Formats: sequence, C-alpha cells, structure tokens
Amino acid sequence: MPRPPRSALLLLIAALSVTLAELPGCARMQKDKQASALLSTADAYRETLRWGYWDAAVEFLHPDAQKELDLSPLANVRVTGIEVVRAASITPESTAVRLVRIDFVLEDEQRVKQVLDRQEWRWDEQHKVWLLHSGLPQF
Repeated sequence: MPRPPRSALLLLIAALSVTLAELPGCARMQKDKQASALLSTADAYRETLRWGYWDAAVEFLHPDAQKELDLSPLANVRVTGIEVVRAASITPESTAVRLVRIDFVLEDEQRVKQVLDRQEWRWDEQHKVWLLHSGLPQF
C-alpha cells in the first residue's frame, strides 16, 4: 500500500488543529450570545414591570408559570423603582438566578412597600430565548 506524501499528512494535521482550535471559541461565542440575550431579556422584563405592562410581562414567563395567572390584583400595584441586587450569572446548565428589589405602592393604601424578587431564568434551546420560570413578583 503506497504511503501518502508527507506534505499531505502535514496539511491534514494543520487543518485538524485549526478546526479543533476553533471549537472552544464557538462555545465561548455561544455563551456570550446567551449572556447578551439574558441581559436584554431581563432589562426588557424590568421595564414592563416598571411601567405596569402586566400583559407584556406575562410574555416573558415560561408557559407553565403562566397557568392560572390572575392579573386583576396587579391593577392596584404601581412600581416606583427596581434595582438589581445580585446580577445573574449563567450556569453550565443554562440557568441564571437574579435578585431584584422592587419598590411599589398599593394604590388603595398609598403606602410604599418593597419586595425582593428572585428571578429564575432558563435558556430555551429550541426557541433560543430566556424564559422566566419563577413567575411574577409577589406584591
């Protein structure tokens, strides 16, 4: 059996090493895209809460968290401020937990209150979006 020329083997090794060297970069790029998407999604969700767009806020929830959701009590809630207490970091399982302090007023009481909202986000690989699994804040 004839041996392939040495230059062909070197070319094959070089091509494989370049391909293998790119793999970690692809994984890193995917994680960067996920992190960017999480930041954008969480910021958009924060704005829906801040302005009382409860129907829009529901769209960020995982379908299981949307079941039997009654939005009528939220008509009494006016959010006055939102502050991220602990930023989310993405786990290898593509989940992220973020802690947010929400200042709000119950319109019928006219008292300022505060709640810590623990937001659990999970990456939906099929739709390439972050979904909130922890539900809406408990005002």
